[in-house]
Amino acid sequence: MASKKTPVKKRKSSKKSTSSTPSFMKRFAAKAFSIFWKVSLVSVISVALYMIYLDAKVTRQFEGNKWQLPAQVYARALTFYPGQYLSMDEVEWELKRLNYTQVTKLTHTGQYEQSATRLRIYRRAFEFADGQENAHIIELRFNGNKLATVKNNIGQRLDSARLEPVQIARIGNDETQDREFVPLDKFPSILKETLLVVEDRNFYDHHGVSVWSIMRALYANIRAGRTVQGGSTLTQQLAKNFYLTRERSLTRKINEALIALILDYRYSKDAILEAYLNEVYLGQSYTKGVHGMGLAAEFYFSKPIDELEFDQIAMLIALVKGPSYYNPRRYEERAQERRDLVLRLMVEDGLITTPEYRVALKRPLDIAPMRRDIDKTYPGYLELVNRQLKELLTDKETLDAGVRVFTYLDLQKQEAMEESISQSLPYLERRPNTEQLEAAMVSVNRQVGGVSALVAGRDMRYSGFNRVLDTKRNIGSLVKPAVYLSALQLKQYHLGTVLKDEPLEVKDEQGNVWRPDNFDHVFRGDLPLYQAYSNSINIPAVNVGLDIGVDKVANTLEGLGVESHINQYPSLLLGALELSSYEVAQVYTTLANDGAYTRLTSISALTDNSGKLLYQHKPQWQQRFPQDATYMTKYGMKRVTKDGTGKRLNKHFPTIQLAGKTGTSNNLRDSWYGGFDQNTVTIAWVGRDDNQSTGLTGAVGALELYIRYLRQLNPQSLADERPEGIRWAFINEQTGLQAPPGCGKVIQLPIRASEFDPRPRCVR
Repeated sequence: MASKKTPVKKRKSSKKSTSSTPSFMKRFAAKAFSIFWKVSLVSVISVALYMIYLDAKVTRQFEGNKWQLPAQVYARALTFYPGQYLSMDEVEWELKRLNYTQVTKLTHTGQYEQSATRLRIYRRAFEFADGQENAHIIELRFNGNKLATVKNNIGQRLDSARLEPVQIARIGNDETQDREFVPLDKFPSILKETLLVVEDRNFYDHHGVSVWSIMRALYANIRAGRTVQGGSTLTQQLAKNFYLTRERSLTRKINEALIALILDYRYSKDAILEAYLNEVYLGQSYTKGVHGMGLAAEFYFSKPIDELEFDQIAMLIALVKGPSYYNPRRYEERAQERRDLVLRLMVEDGLITTPEYRVALKRPLDIAPMRRDIDKTYPGYLELVNRQLKELLTDKETLDAGVRVFTYLDLQKQEAMEESISQSLPYLERRPNTEQLEAAMVSVNRQVGGVSALVAGRDMRYSGFNRVLDTKRNIGSLVKPAVYLSALQLKQYHLGTVLKDEPLEVKDEQGNVWRPDNFDHVFRGDLPLYQAYSNSINIPAVNVGLDIGVDKVANTLEGLGVESHINQYPSLLLGALELSSYEVAQVYTTLANDGAYTRLTSISALTDNSGKLLYQHKPQWQQRFPQDATYMTKYGMKRVTKDGTGKRLNKHFPTIQLAGKTGTSNNLRDSWYGGFDQNTVTIAWVGRDDNQSTGLTGAVGALELYIRYLRQLNPQSLADERPEGIRWAFINEQTGLQAPPGCGKVIQLPIRASEFDPRPRCVR
């Protein structure tokens, strides 16, 4: 039995093994297919989800604010009108700052012609705060230091015209990148066409990735044994620069291709090209990368993009391949070779003619000198702009989207102010025991209350402590116009009122005695108010202030624009009040404007990057003082410059009527001067940071800065705009009464019309 069973078992085992093989393979194949199907499904879902993620990322950034664009800050635009007090030299100075070229015949924007009495300017197009102005020709004719006529290109007289403003700064939050956004239609056609010829001929035909370009580059690199050619399209380059790092890896290349496909699917070719032209990296300016063709044109050639010559366009396109390797400031020879290669491609493709090619080929690179960091050009003024910009524009997203800031900065005044300080302080330090001087100066356009120049310290490029805005010092005799303005509003006071100048003691409620003194320790007895005022004699001013009340003087200071707390002590009458130069400028601007107050500002307008007006400064004038009183107060300040403490001005400007006031604080710690001509109010301060004595009065120190400042400008004499409430009368200096000519020592002074006596008696 056993011998029969054994074979049977063997046959069963053999049969089972044979029949199970196909079954196993089927199960394995089924399982493998199941795994493959699931993995494929997961992969497809993963890729789809990743593409959705990428698509969201790409569209969010591309459709939002693509970049944190810097705020572009502009100086004031030089405006022309017939009869303007303006010299040809001033206009030519401005043209040079705007990089205009003098030529014998105007052919395109950025040029000017000059003759003995005429300037013809081919002004660039510019989008001002109040709208776009196209390029056009302006003709200016001069008569000495005045502008006689303004005409257009066909000889028609114009009421006004203006130059585009100089860009003085680019304020941005991103410290590593800088760019100037330029719309696609503002780029020259030849620049766009040259870029495509050199970098991506099939840009308008492929779908973001060009397989043919990749294969061609791969073949070229294999033949050369190294990387000699890239296969990336412009869209891929944009994807890499805009969304990815510069890491060299397969993952990054795949991401680059996927993003390029999304960009091409989502957006038009023109939108992609515009983004590329504004994103491409083209060099390094100190700590900031130069991005975009628009900024690169300024960086390398100091020209707007639409004024570039063929060779300059070729140089910018040449830099795309490697801005560091082809840096024309460091590697002139290799940069020129690359530029010439681009020029050859331009002529071969018919973008330029053969004669144009030959002319361009012969031109040197002519790269503009590396400018100092533009953000550090006028740090004191820009600090004021920054503070006021934050008050006016609190929306950070708008601020980061390329807001344009139009200011009142007058570049000629700014540079004259800087020159004045750099020359004056070493000159003053030649005096014994006069050293370590610091300075602060600020000028205001009195017609609009716009700050036109500001220097915050001796080191003009230092962007730290701002002495104009933040240094508060005793103002000394700069307070006296407020004292006399307070008095001249009252009937018992006029410019001829006789005041006492004799020793004085003032006792306060606690029994403390204050004994004010004159600067020269001399007492003059009786003298008319205008003399005490113009010669800055202390005791008469104190007597006037005590008579009308210290509180009245404090109220006057507040009306003139002082916002700081004012202690109403008798010492206020001699300037025991700490103000910054900026606050003093506010006070003196109100005085210069006949008692009409408006808050000072540096910003005239704000627009967003599309030109929409966000803010327009419109002075809100408040008449805070009677015009007859301010007229008399200003007359006293005119006498300061003619025969008073500021009479050095009359020596330097004998034909120009100016007004002002010197100021000196105790122990000669602070030297001040505040003054104005027809157009500009200026405050100058000289002192030391440690508050030690300078050894300088206002008439010696600060006035020196003001004189050197004015000598570089074209100051306009004050117009005598006498209000209806003022008449001129002869006043006897001994009695302070109206008198006929010949009645003792008389002087003609302005008085209130209500007190004018047409037939005064002689009283001795």
